[in-house]
Amino acid sequence: MQTGDPYKTLGLKAGASADEIRHAYRKLVKKYHPDRNPAPSAAAQFIAIQNAYEQLTSGQTTADPSAVEQKYKERQAQYDQDLEAYKQQRAATREKLRQQKEREEAYKIAYLQQLKSGKIGLWHRAVAGFGALLFLVLWIDFFLPAQQQAISAQAYGIHTYSSVDGHLVQLFKSADGRAFWVADYISQNLPKAQKLHSIETPWLHQVKALTFHEGLYEHVVPIHFSFYWAQIWISLLLLIPLLSWYFASADIIFVAGSFVSRYAIAAFMLWFLLSENRFIHLLSLGQL
Repeated sequence: MQTGDPYKTLGLKAGASADEIRHAYRKLVKKYHPDRNPAPSAAAQFIAIQNAYEQLTSGQTTADPSAVEQKYKERQAQYDQDLEAYKQQRAATREKLRQQKEREEAYKIAYLQQLKSGKIGLWHRAVAGFGALLFLVLWIDFFLPAQQQAISAQAYGIHTYSSVDGHLVQLFKSADGRAFWVADYISQNLPKAQKLHSIETPWLHQVKALTFHEGLYEHVVPIHFSFYWAQIWISLLLLIPLLSWYFASADIIFVAGSFVSRYAIAAFMLWFLLSENRFIHLLSLGQL
């Protein structure tokens, strides 16, 4: 059965090259494919384009349009079948992910309820409350007027170390059992210094610096590596339990924050209070 001039159908001149035929075919297929062109005549035009292309590529001048149409319908049916299978597989995957997300969310909520109630929740609240209280004490103590306490030297180190700010420091020990890191060029003078005093906070007795007289001059020696030296940053750790509790939610951040609060922060607060008699200073409001 004659199907007309295939060159004309593809919009080409007779004798067009193979590259020109392929280019014209691809352009027309994109334009008239039923999936892209909803016009009623698009399907018939698409079949005609397929018919013309097969004539030119096979070297025939005639072709059976019904065979071309049947081949197109078979390919379209296979495409629709594959598309439906893909949609079903995607829907099943989405449902599986949704169920998994629901299980994870249910587990997080149950774990959150466990953390917020019972012994664990009580433990966390206690650490959060005491951490906030200790944070306020540290900052009040930080800004209160400092006081001086007389101390006497017991020993000093012979090894020099580098501080984080580039200064060279040595270890100095006082007769009351405390140890301080001071600048190495001054530590040698501390055992024979006159009127040696520590400059301390009034409540927790945290040493800020040492002061002594040398003749008519008074020297103030900063202390390195002490808690007071870095307390502005370290004291922020005490707020982690309160923040993790206040912003509690069913996610890993709260779980991690709660774990760190109950163990690491609680241990840090315990160490801080028991070292250098700070617990006694705290209870006595600095009088002991």
